[in-house]
Amino acid sequence: MQEQLNRVLVPVLLGDGARPVKIARRLYRRFGVLSHIYCSRTVLSAHFCACVRIVRTPTYLRGDLLCTDLCAFAKEYPDLLFCLIPCTEEHRVFCTAHARELEAYYVIVHPEQLQEDALPYLYKEELPI
Repeated sequence: MQEQLNRVLVPVLLGDGARPVKIARRLYRRFGVLSHIYCSRTVLSAHFCACVRIVRTPTYLRGDLLCTDLCAFAKEYPDLLFCLIPCTEEHRVFCTAHARELEAYYVIVHPEQLQEDALPYLYKEELPI
């Protein structure tokens, strides 16, 4: 199951700072997937983390421009499953405001849904049927 997820699952994290890096590391440890972090600035440790690909976004890339950029990124790879994770309150509001456009390409997951107690089956070998 983990090998199959590794081939199709692409987490895209939105946010600056350490939180997206921590979530990316957790996803890598559990599923072995590389995460893409869209940010204008990030912590230094992210540049040395093998499980992260940093996508630098200029500060003016907000709102409709960011939505267009995210949709264009997902359109390039139609066979992959993109998981969009807003890591800040600003990005959570963005995902809510642009949910109609983004849900055509992404599954929007909030970081709280990735906690071990919220989805215990993600941390076991089998998934519920």
